[in-house]
Amino acid sequence: MGSTPQIVSLNDNIFIPCTISGYKTEELDIKNVGVTWYLKPPRADQKEEVFTFLTGEHFPRRNGANMSDSDLRRGNAALFLPQIQFKEAGTYTCHVTVTPFDAQGTAVLEVVAQPTVSLSPKEVIIESDKEKTLSCEVNKFYPNLVDIKWMKISKNNQDSSVAAEDICTGASVENEDGTFNVTSKLRLQPSLQDNGNVYRCIVSHKTFPADLLLNSVLTVTAPRSDSSILIGVIIGTIIACIIVLGLGVFVYDKCFKKIPPTIMAFIGNVEMKHLEDTSLYCQISGFRPKPITVAFFLKKYQQEQKEKIYYWNSEKDDIQRDEESAALLSTSKNFQFQIYLKSLDNGTFEVPCIIHISPNVHELNKAEISLEIIHEALQQRPTMAITELKVIAVPVLDPILCSTDVPRPDEPITLTSRIHSFFPETIDLAWYKDGDEVPEEPFISDVIKGPDGLFFCTSSLILHLGVEDIGRRFICKAKLKGSHQYKESSWKLENLIFTPKVSNIVCEPSIPESGEAVTLSCQVTDYHPAQCQVRWIKGFEELTEAAIKTQDPQLDTATNLYHRVSQVTFTPEPEDHAVEFTIEVIHCNRSTKKSHPLMLKGFPKITSIVLSPNDVEYGKPLSLTCKIMDFYPNDIQVRWFQENNEIKKGSSVQEPKQDTRGLFCTSSDLQLIPSARDYGRKIGVMVMHKTLTKPIRKNVYLKLPAKSPAVSEIRATPASPKVNEIVCLEVSISDFAPENIKVAWYKDWSELPKDNHNIDTQIGKNGLCFSTLKTQFTTNASDNGKMFRCEVIHPATNSCTEKRFTLKLDDFSTSTGDIQSECVYQNYTLSPRPISQEINTLKIECITSNPKAGEDVTLCCFVHGWTTESAYVSWFKGKYPIEDRIENTDCESGFITSVTFKPEEQDKECKIRCEVSNDEESFEDSYILKLA
Repeated sequence: MGSTPQIVSLNDNIFIPCTISGYKTEELDIKNVGVTWYLKPPRADQKEEVFTFLTGEHFPRRNGANMSDSDLRRGNAALFLPQIQFKEAGTYTCHVTVTPFDAQGTAVLEVVAQPTVSLSPKEVIIESDKEKTLSCEVNKFYPNLVDIKWMKISKNNQDSSVAAEDICTGASVENEDGTFNVTSKLRLQPSLQDNGNVYRCIVSHKTFPADLLLNSVLTVTAPRSDSSILIGVIIGTIIACIIVLGLGVFVYDKCFKKIPPTIMAFIGNVEMKHLEDTSLYCQISGFRPKPITVAFFLKKYQQEQKEKIYYWNSEKDDIQRDEESAALLSTSKNFQFQIYLKSLDNGTFEVPCIIHISPNVHELNKAEISLEIIHEALQQRPTMAITELKVIAVPVLDPILCSTDVPRPDEPITLTSRIHSFFPETIDLAWYKDGDEVPEEPFISDVIKGPDGLFFCTSSLILHLGVEDIGRRFICKAKLKGSHQYKESSWKLENLIFTPKVSNIVCEPSIPESGEAVTLSCQVTDYHPAQCQVRWIKGFEELTEAAIKTQDPQLDTATNLYHRVSQVTFTPEPEDHAVEFTIEVIHCNRSTKKSHPLMLKGFPKITSIVLSPNDVEYGKPLSLTCKIMDFYPNDIQVRWFQENNEIKKGSSVQEPKQDTRGLFCTSSDLQLIPSARDYGRKIGVMVMHKTLTKPIRKNVYLKLPAKSPAVSEIRATPASPKVNEIVCLEVSISDFAPENIKVAWYKDWSELPKDNHNIDTQIGKNGLCFSTLKTQFTTNASDNGKMFRCEVIHPATNSCTEKRFTLKLDDFSTSTGDIQSECVYQNYTLSPRPISQEINTLKIECITSNPKAGEDVTLCCFVHGWTTESAYVSWFKGKYPIEDRIENTDCESGFITSVTFKPEEQDKECKIRCEVSNDEESFEDSYILKLA
C-alpha cells in the first residue's frame, strides 16, 4: 500500500492491495487473522467501515465487497470492489490483526470518467460574410476539470489564433450519475480568404494521455452575382404582396403554411462500452402542422430484416411548454425512449428525443438504428436517418500473480496477469517497470473467446531481479487497438531474499584429540533480510550443552547485505569420532547446511565410498571401494549392507598394511550387478575396531534412473471366443525400473474387477523388470464389438500407457458387430502421458488413419466425469472455430466429443484445439494434424 493514488474508471472492478509480511509460517492460519477495511472520503471527518474479515467469516458492509481466503493464507489481504462509484473515492485503510500483533496501511483511490467528445459539423460550407456556428460537446467526464481551446489552421500559415469574442463556452452541467457535460461554440463569419481553413477543438482532461484534437474543414463560396437584382425584385414583390394581401398573408404564414421538419439525428458517441448505459439524442424541429409520426427501427448485424423498436404519434401526446420530459417508455430491453412534443413561439413545433441505451456487444455491435419520420410537408416518402452502432468491451486485468512469495536474485520469477472481458479481440499489451517499458520480451497467450462471447488471454513476464529492483512497481497495461485508454494491473517488489552463503566449517585445532577442547567456526555472509536462525547439530541431535557463540548480523554498507560468524566449543569424547557436526542456517523458510566429520587423533579414518564406473547402469558390473586408515592394532572388521541386510557375496577386505608410523591401513571392495530392485536403495559399509565405542558407517545411494515400461498390444485367448466362454486378455511389459507398477483394465469406460488381475514381476538379464499382465472374464452377447483397455501406470516415471482392443465374438458375423468401433479402436495405442493429465484433462486423438487433404478426418476426445449437458465444447482449426459436424455422446464415466472436417492442401500441419468448459473451470488440448 502507499500514498500514490490508484486511479480507476467509473463502474470498473478493482482490487485495492494490502500485503501482510513478516510472518514465519509457510501460510497464515486465517482463523487467527482479522482484517478490517475503512474508507475516509475526501470531505468527510470520520472513517466508515467497508469490509470485515474475522476468524474465517466475511462481513461486507458494501454490496459486492469481497476478499479471497486462499490469497489471505499467502498474505494477500486485497479488497475487491465491483462497479466502483465516485462516492467511493478517498483513503482506504487496511487494518490487519495476526494474533497477537496488528498493523495497518493506507491506499488512496481516485475515480475518474473519460469524456466522449464530438465536434459538429465536421465540414462547413458557407457563403462569404455569412455566419455559422461550430459546436464542440464534451460529455460524461469526471472530475469537473476540463479545458477546451479553439485553433485556426490556415492554409497560408497566417495567424492561428481565434478571437475570444467568437468563443462561447458554457458552464458544466452535472448528470444524474455524477459526471459532467459542457459545450463550447465558435462563431464563424469567414471571407473568401478563409476557404480551406481548418478549425480545431482541443480538449484536455485528466483521463487523456494527450490532448484530444477534433477538426472541422471550412469551405467558403462566393455570393451569386445577380443576388442584388434578385433581392430587389423579391423585396419589391413582397412589398407589393404585403400591400395587396396584407394581414391575410401574415396569418397564412403564421398558421397554415406547411413546413417540413429539420432533423438532427443520433447526436452523441455511437461507440459504446459493453453494459455501460449511454444516450443518443435526436432533434426534430421547425415543422408545421403539428401531426407527426416518429418510428425507430433496429437491424442487427447479419440480419436481413429490421424490427420496429419504438413508435410515437404526436396526436397522442399533450403539448408541453415547461420543457419537462415525458415518462420513459420501454419497448426494447436495450432501449428506452424519452420523447415529447413542444410548441415554439413562431408557430412551429419541435420534438426532442433522448434514446437511453444499455449496450450489449453480442446484440448491438455493428447494428443499425434508423429513424423514420412521417409528416404532411414531406410529400414523397418518409424521411429517414441511419447510424451504425459500435459496442466495445474494455479489457479487465486481474491482479498480477508472482510465481513465488519469496523472490530471490538467483532464481527467475514469473509475473502473470489475466486480461479478460474485452471485445473486439485485438488489443495492445505492454509491461513496465515504474514508468519505463521492460526490456524483457513478455509472453502473450492466444486470444480465446470465452463462453460469454468476450475474449481473454494471459500475459507473463520472466524477470531476474536485483537489489536495485526493491520497491519498484511492475505494471501490465492493456487497451483495445485504437483506444486512448489503458487499463492496468501492478505488482510491487516489497523485498528481495538473498540466500546466505555458508562457508566450510573450520576446526581448531586441525587435528583434534579426545578429551581436548575443540572449536568449530563458520561464516554466514551475503544475505538479506537480517533475520536468520543458526543451529549446531551433532549427528541428528541439536547441540544444547556446548558453548555456542553467534555474532549479531552485521551490515555491509557497500552491498546492503548482512554477515555474521558462529562458533561452537566442546570437549570431544571417543564416541564423537567420525560423527558429523553440522551448522544449519534457516533464512526465510529455507535451510542451508554445511557438515564437518570430526576425525579424532588415534582413531580409524574412513574415506567416502567410491563407485567405479561413476555412471551406474542396470545389468553392468559395479565396484564400490572404501579405504580405512590410521588404526592400531590391525584387528579390524568391515561389513557391507544394502538397507539393513548384510551383503556377503562379492565383498572383500585386503590384508592390513603397516606404515612407518606403526599405524595400519586397508581397503574393502564390493562387487555387484545393479538391477531394478536396487533403484533408490542405500548401500553402506560398517567398520568396527577396539578403539571405537560404536561402529563407523559410510553410505551411498546408487544413482539409477527410473525407466518407463514398454507395453505390447493386447492379446486375447482364445482369439475368437464364443458367448459364455472364459477369455483371458494379456499384455507384456518390459524394461522398466523400479518394479512397482499399477494396472487397470476397462470395458469401454467401466473398470473391470481387480480380483481377476495378475501381476508377476521378474528381473531380466539386462537388470530391468518384465512381466505379463492378465485379466479374465466370461463373455456375454453384449460384449461383441466392445472396446477393452489396459492402462499401465508407472509412478516413478509419472507415465501412463494405454492399449485398446475390440473384442469380436465367434458367434456373430462381422456385419452384426459394431463396425465403427472395429475401425476406430482395433490395435489402437495411446502414447505414454504424464499421470497428472489423466484426471480432468483432455487428450485429442485422430481416429482417421493416413488423413489426406480433401477427405474427411475425424478427431475425438474423452471428457472424464462431465456430461454433455454440463459442458460447453468448442473446436478450433488454428484460431478459427469449427462450427459444423461436432458430435457429443454421453457414456458411463463422462462423454466423448468428436469433430469431422475436410482439411485443405494448406492444412499440411495445422493445429486443432478442443476447449471444454463449464461455469467453474475449463480444459483444453491441442493436436498437430499432419496430412499424408
